[in-house]
Amino acid sequence: MAEHYYSKEPVSASHQRYIEYMLPDVGRFSFVTDSGVFSISRVDHGTDILLRTIVKDAPQKVESLLDIGCGYGPIGVALGRRYPGAYVHMVDVNERAIDLARQNAAAAGLSSFAAGSIDTLDPQARYDMVVTNPPIRAGKAVVYGIFETAFRHLCAGGVLYVVIRKNQGAPSAMKELERLFGNCIVVGRESGFHILKCNRMA
Repeated sequence: MAEHYYSKEPVSASHQRYIEYMLPDVGRFSFVTDSGVFSISRVDHGTDILLRTIVKDAPQKVESLLDIGCGYGPIGVALGRRYPGAYVHMVDVNERAIDLARQNAAAAGLSSFAAGSIDTLDPQARYDMVVTNPPIRAGKAVVYGIFETAFRHLCAGGVLYVVIRKNQGAPSAMKELERLFGNCIVVGRESGFHILKCNRMA
């Protein structure tokens, strides 16, 4: 069976490397990546657009955030720097990615964070913000399951941000998010990527 970045236990040989990333108005980052995780040679374009949009659009105060499908942690780590003191919880299915996310969060100096399997999320946990660059190649059922997880774990008044390409299902994703949240708007568009935003009203 072919290995995917959403495999639980990558079997490819470890080959760690460091990549640099600059997020305007937040700072410069150095991330360690490895074989068997998503976008190992650079922070992917969708994630970059998502982060730049959030920096401009998101509320000034966030005390807790959840990064679903965190990979090696660029979203959670960057937003942890954007919101100093916020509790950052990063989850994934890929065990190698989870370990990298822990390393990158510690190296970036995040003061309060956790990284673990998505299966270990506390059902009672609630967050001010949930962010995801979902694994489109894993299929619609997995992606829509992430949307449902986000809805369950957002507190009232919380906000969800999603990045997805228009030609990889953005219109249908918006319909599903509308069904769940009762609202969904496009707050950013670039290079075929749409940044979707939903608010949990209650």
